[in-house]
Amino acid sequence: MNLIVDIGNTRTKYAVFDEGDWVVCGLGLPEVYDLATSYRKNGKAVNLILSSTGAISAEVRERLREVSTFFCEVSSEIPLPIRLGYDTPKTLGVDRIAGCVGGAFLFPGRELLVIDSGTAITYDFVSADGEFRGGNISPGLGIRFRALNEFTASLPLVKCSMEHGYVGKNTHDAILNGVMNGILFEVRGYIDELLRNNPFAAVIITGGGSEYLRKTLKRTVFFEDKLVITGLNRILEYQKTVNYT
Repeated sequence: MNLIVDIGNTRTKYAVFDEGDWVVCGLGLPEVYDLATSYRKNGKAVNLILSSTGAISAEVRERLREVSTFFCEVSSEIPLPIRLGYDTPKTLGVDRIAGCVGGAFLFPGRELLVIDSGTAITYDFVSADGEFRGGNISPGLGIRFRALNEFTASLPLVKCSMEHGYVGKNTHDAILNGVMNGILFEVRGYIDELLRNNPFAAVIITGGGSEYLRKTLKRTVFFEDKLVITGLNRILEYQKTVNYT
């Protein structure tokens, strides 16, 4: 089985794929250790891929190696199923790489725009022949609301709400409308520009902030909650091929 381990700044997520199918997901490093150990005791191979957005200890990395039969860690320096046409690949986030790999796997042979809406919103472009062409990074919902509060003298901190209008009649609504519509119009702009140049391109949206876009975007796009996990599993499969042949 394939065990995907994604260590973030505040929590660890994991997912299990068996014969290419997603089986289960969960949270926590102890659960990862227990799950891998259980599979090994039952005589099953554990192919593990580690993705980390921050620093992790050598102890954690070594423990993951011990509980797996095959281990790899995502970075821009390992062989990947896509090419990286990026000036500074070492600074390219592993979540962006995995999202684009997942997109290229789901929509082979099509130009892609991968939008990941989270703390930041990333817009990444993949060519039809599988080259990461680059992308842009924009502030997410929470950052925009906090910035208006923290970098001005009198604007209040407004909470995100999907119930908003177009023109605000008070300061609270002006901020709410401005942030929510601003993101919506921004995303629509990227999509419309891409499809204007290539009507056959595919747009994939993922991330914790994608629910708002799912309800309001009104564009022909694909929403895929497990895009990054799918990409990590694809990288793991590619690594197994590279290392076993």
